[in-house]
Amino acid sequence: MLDPQLMDQLFDSLIRFVRIRERAVHTTFRTSEGEVETAAFKALFPLSRNPMRSRELAAELTADPSTVSRHVAALVDLGLVRREADPADGRATLLVITDAGRARVEAMRSIRREAMDRAMGDWTDGELATLVTLLTRFVDAAETFLVPDCGRPDSPGTTAPPASKGSR
Repeated sequence: MLDPQLMDQLFDSLIRFVRIRERAVHTTFRTSEGEVETAAFKALFPLSRNPMRSRELAAELTADPSTVSRHVAALVDLGLVRREADPADGRATLLVITDAGRARVEAMRSIRREAMDRAMGDWTDGELATLVTLLTRFVDAAETFLVPDCGRPDSPGTTAPPASKGSR
């Protein structure tokens, strides 16, 4: 078993980090086009990798579909995302990042990099690489063991709710 005091220190640090993140997430940006919640801009990052349907984006962001729909509407209004017919199913819509959206992503990445460079200016590239490796390993384990899928019967420590007659 790992050292309990070190585990407590880890949780203390994680709690502090989550507080910082929550303050940032609940920020509203003023743009020349109006105000947009920070959370709306988060949707641009997965869309910069590939177009996807709204429900896929909600799953990627682990967010409520109605919230994602509101954010997408704001991004469409800003010209950062557009809706296109899904070539695999013309009845469905894909969310596609625009060139302006890609430029916004790059600008946000640049701002993040600058902020982290200021915060970690005395770190070496080796220390940063170690943090990335260990944090990725931690997050992967946390996704698997600390936040089980409550709907999956084989999740550790959970039981699947009984299926109702009207389900599926």
